[in-house]
This record gives sequence, C-alpha cells and structure tokens, in this order.
Amino acid sequence: MRVRGAISAVALLAALTVAPAAALQVRRPPPGPRVVRPPMRPPGKTIIDRLEKMAPAERDRVLSKLPPERRKKVEEGLQRFRQLPPSERENLGNRLERFGQLPPERQAAARRLFARFNLLPEDRKPLVGEEFQLLRQLEEADRRARLNRDEFRSRFTLAEQQLLHDFAKLLEPPGPR
Repeated sequence: MRVRGAISAVALLAALTVAPAAALQVRRPPPGPRVVRPPMRPPGKTIIDRLEKMAPAERDRVLSKLPPERRKKVEEGLQRFRQLPPSERENLGNRLERFGQLPPERQAAARRLFARFNLLPEDRKPLVGEEFQLLRQLEEADRRARLNRDEFRSRFTLAEQQLLHDFAKLLEPPGPR
C-alpha cells in the first residue's frame, strides 16, 4: 500500500506541476532570447499551497483555463492530496517545493521521466516505483553500484534500466562532471 501511495504521489506531482504552473502565471515572458532565472516564488509557495489558499471562485477561474480533461485530473489530484494523512501531505509538499526550486531544465527532465514512468505497464510500475524510492535514499556512489549489479540488470527490462539510470542522473548534484 505504501508503494501505491508513493506512485500516487509521483503521479500527483507530475499532474500538479505541468499545466497548473502555466495557468497560475500572471505574466508571460516577452518574445526573444530566453533568460533562465531562478523561480520568483517565495519558499513554501508550491502549486498546491497556492491552489489551496485561493478562494473557491478564484481557484475555479484559474482551473477553468485548463483543458477539461486536464482540469479534471488536477481537481482529482487535489482531492487525493486533501485525503492524505498530514505527514504525507507535508512530505509531498516538501517534495513539490524542492521540485519548484530546480532549474527549469531539470524540472523538464523530471517531467519527461515521470511521463516515461507512466507509460510502463501497470504490473511493472510498483516494482520500478520501489526502485525509484530506494535510489533516492542512497548516496551517489551506492546508487551507481546498485545500478551496475547483475541483480539489477536481471530484475528490470532494458527500458526500465534506462529509466532508472536517467532518474539516478537527475539525482546527481548539478555541475561539471
């Protein structure tokens, strides 16, 4: 059940960070060369925080800008979030906040990984999701060692191995390698 909760949290993270972020922006950057800047939102202001603190009419107005299918997914995700125990809500909120602090290119890479994860067959998602959780908890050297074990290679398909390797790269600190 814990794995299912983690997978739901990953899906919620992906759902709440793709479209709502665009819908909640007040200004669009002017056309021309794109300058990458750190996020302007203050710490503790995740998409969930902003949506939860809005008046219902304001939240409806923001969500109405989304395509109907997307809006339904976001509303369902918010409902699942509200039903989580307080400790899990806090944990997910912290992860979303850390996600929001990532540079845009790393956020995009994470979204692509989540999209690839969601394309996995349903019976493989729990196994790969457990491995995601384990890799996230390991130090970089231990992660590399785990990814190079025969047990790892025999447990996962080539596509799953590549997904997990890409996830491990995303966990590495940015900078020259």
